[in-house]
Amino acid sequence: MTDSFHYTVRPEPLAVRSLRGDVRDALEQHGVDDRSIGSVVLVLDELVNNSIEHGLAYRGSEDSFDVVVTVSDERIGVEFHDPAVPPDVLKDILNLFAAVSDGAPPPDFERGRGLFLISDGLEGLRVESADDGHGMRVRGHVAR
Repeated sequence: MTDSFHYTVRPEPLAVRSLRGDVRDALEQHGVDDRSIGSVVLVLDELVNNSIEHGLAYRGSEDSFDVVVTVSDERIGVEFHDPAVPPDVLKDILNLFAAVSDGAPPPDFERGRGLFLISDGLEGLRVESADDGHGMRVRGHVAR
């Protein structure tokens, strides 16, 4: 059995808190273990908070993020779409993900800690231009 949950998230701290609670509740109702729930919630928290913090320069007041969580017997799929990410920023994000893919950033490195947590928390991580060419899409999964 596979169930999917779609969330539209405003770039506001209260919306992030609501997302964490809604995802946690949905996963608990599907019998997902606490470790897997914690991993999914941490990854989503980092994705949304990073997009809010680093997107202030280009994000419009009406922009929102799309999150899809898919639960199956074997895994929890996570998909995050930020339609406001410009191509030059996406290129920088891809470079930062590549830099942290081999391990945590050095202590004196000012950026990349959240990206490291995301890359460490998701298996099969893909970061790419969104299917429609607008923004960034992040996909991966957490094993159950």
